[in-house]
Amino acid sequence: MKKFFILTVANQMLLGCQSDVIRPSFDYASTSLGVYNSGLLNVGQLFVWDMRENTLTRLDEIPFPDTPTSKTNPTTLVASNISSVGFSAGIDSAVKANASAAIRENVSIQVNSGSREEYRATISLLSNEINRKKAFGEDVDNSWLLRRSAEPDSQLRYILVRGLVTSDKAELVAKNTAGGELALVIPGGKGGNVKVDLSKEALASCTGSRSPCFLSFQVLKPFINENGNYDFEPVRGVPASKIGDLLKTL
Repeated sequence: MKKFFILTVANQMLLGCQSDVIRPSFDYASTSLGVYNSGLLNVGQLFVWDMRENTLTRLDEIPFPDTPTSKTNPTTLVASNISSVGFSAGIDSAVKANASAAIRENVSIQVNSGSREEYRATISLLSNEINRKKAFGEDVDNSWLLRRSAEPDSQLRYILVRGLVTSDKAELVAKNTAGGELALVIPGGKGGNVKVDLSKEALASCTGSRSPCFLSFQVLKPFINENGNYDFEPVRGVPASKIGDLLKTL
C-alpha cells in the first residue's frame, strides 16, 4: 500500500528537482460537515440541475425564516473525509488520485465556534414562494423551468441549500505536521515525488463571526399534485461530493 507522509523542512531539501509542487483548491469541497461554502451561498438558494447535461443553473433565493428550526451550541467541530478537491489543468490523473487520497486520509478542517443550523418545512417554503411569484405575475413556469421539470420523464431536479455550519474561524490541520509546514509528499510520475502544498488555502469563507462555512442540501423532484399545483418529492442518495462538483461549474 502506498504511504503518504508529511513533508518537513529537513526532508524538503532531499526532494531536489525530482519534486513538483501542486496547490489544490478546496472550492466547494465535500466534507463530513457538508460542502465547503467557498461561494458564500445562503440558505434558501435554489438551483435547477439538468441530470442529462450534468449542468447546474442558479435561480432565486427562497425566503427562509430568520431563526433556524434547530441550532446547536457553538463548539469545536472537525470536518474530515475531505473529497472533491480541485486541481489545476494539466496535472496527471494518477497524481490527482494520489493527492486526493492523501488529503482524504491526512487532512481535516478544524472549525472554531462551529454551530449547525437546519431548517425544516422547506417544501412548504418553496411552494409558498412559487405562489407568491405567480400572484405578482412572474412566469416561474418558464423562468424556473417548472413546467418542464414536472413532466414524468424529466431529467431536471432542484437543489436547495437547507442548512449551514457557521463558524468564527476554520483552518486546515494535517496529521503529524512537523517543521511548521503544511504540505504532503505523494508519489509522482516517472519515479519522482510531488509536493502537495496546502499552505495557500486560507479558508477565507470561514473567517468572521458566524460565517456560513459549510452547506447541506436537499434534492427535490417536482410533480403536479392532485390539486393541480406544483409539489416536490425529496430525492435520496445524492452524495454531497456530486453537488460540490456541480457547484464548481457555476
